[in-house]
Amino acid sequence: MELSIQEAISKVKDKWMEIEGVEGVGEGKENDKDCILVLVRCKTAEIEKAIPTTFEGFPVKVIESGVIQAQKEKKKR
Repeated sequence: MELSIQEAISKVKDKWMEIEGVEGVGEGKENDKDCILVLVRCKTAEIEKAIPTTFEGFPVKVIESGVIQAQKEKKKR
């Protein structure tokens, strides 16, 4: 039985988030097909070695996003 994209992501997300420079792991689309997105501050040799190009049959895209921070909520008037 094949895993869903969500199951594949939940299987590996915690492990990949521990890699220095990884900012997020999520679901995306590439050529109208599901893929796993890995958002990184910048691509490094360590990240290239640690993140495969496919996982559980899904393509994996590593995207340079820079640092991701939550924005402060604006007060309503």
